Amino acid sequence: MNTIEKLDPVVSIGIDAAVVAAHQVAIRGPGIVEDFRVRPTLAGLEELSVRLADWAPAMVVAEPTAGTWLPLLHAVTESGCRAGFVANRDSARLRKAIAGANKTDVIDADLLARSAEILGVEQAPIPPAGQIGLRRAMRRRHRAIVEAHRVDCRLWALAAWAFPDVWLACGGHGVAQPVLGRWSDIRALGRARTASIGEVVAAHSRDKNPIRRAERIKAGAAGWSEFWIGRLDLDDLAWEVGQCLDDIAIADAKLSATTERALGRWQQLWPDDVLRTIPGIGPICAASIRGWWGQGTHLRSAKAAAAHVGLNPSNWESGQYRSPSRHITKQGPADLRLLLYQAANVARHHDPGLAAHYRRLMCDRGHTHISATSAIARKLAGRAWKILQTQQPYEVRDLDGNPIDPVTARVICAELAVPADIRRRNRATQQGRRTP
Repeated sequence: MNTIEKLDPVVSIGIDAAVVAAHQVAIRGPGIVEDFRVRPTLAGLEELSVRLADWAPAMVVAEPTAGTWLPLLHAVTESGCRAGFVANRDSARLRKAIAGANKTDVIDADLLARSAEILGVEQAPIPPAGQIGLRRAMRRRHRAIVEAHRVDCRLWALAAWAFPDVWLACGGHGVAQPVLGRWSDIRALGRARTASIGEVVAAHSRDKNPIRRAERIKAGAAGWSEFWIGRLDLDDLAWEVGQCLDDIAIADAKLSATTERALGRWQQLWPDDVLRTIPGIGPICAASIRGWWGQGTHLRSAKAAAAHVGLNPSNWESGQYRSPSRHITKQGPADLRLLLYQAANVARHHDPGLAAHYRRLMCDRGHTHISATSAIARKLAGRAWKILQTQQPYEVRDLDGNPIDPVTARVICAELAVPADIRRRNRATQQGRRTP
């Protein structure tokens, strides 16, 4: 038994977590240097709990490597110690600053043991079992969205050089996919009846004159079919178009399945989620917030909530130079940050306070739409955190702080809309700044 007062720990502990190999543990303190390894098995975690019990309630710092953080969190908690995590990028920067190009498991564990005070590590809460499942489902949904976009871009890239006139006539994926799904061979599309193409266009667009668009699609297909004679095997092209469409169908099915699973889990855990009362936050965004934050009790403030998602701006000062409002840090869950950004773009049309703030940023400070919407997303994250603390429905108010109904709120937001000429001016200004 170590002669250390349990109520006043003087040691710091770091664990370099591993997925397949053993966890490297480092215990550091005045005159204390102890290193050992434990396997990521049940027996290894039990051994870890026993050996750390002598140092309770010391802080144990680890990286959230893959999913190993969860069993480690439980093992550390059972030992009586506290557990905290640092982002992989933060620990990597610290290691590079101290150890240079050297990297071993022992070095990593040693730096983690010494990083609690430097990086401001706080105790991590143990999330409920259902919240973990919801979070992982939402992360899979995010990856499915990325993959769906990626396969959409493959079809776009193919059409951009093989038959660009057809793609431009379709006006994008909404019409191009069903048209090419029926006529993957542009020779067949060039011979198809204009009325048949028009029926597909009318079913997948709001075009007031689908026949005119159908004529352009047919003409483009016929023209490129003739152009490629003797220059490109059109059977190979038709096969590749079919493969792209199959990839899109698979990606869409996966996205639909993950969305259904995530929403079902969210509705089971929070059937009447108070987050839905916030304008702009729909079921998908609310499910992601719950997956990452749960009840939000581990976040100390609205600023901490925004920082957790990476929506807080970074600061840079050196000598007399100060840049207090820089790009957001983007250090946090990318899936939740994207959903809050999308929710902010909707919320500014339904909440006068957010609409006014967006207008000030665009009109008075010359922000672009992206940077202004990111600022709205930061406010939305703070409001979501506040609602989680109070568990009271959100109440939309006018600019004087008076409660208003949703219809009146939308009218006020419409009056605060940013003029089109200011949007063009801001885009031109930002493009000019990027010009070398």
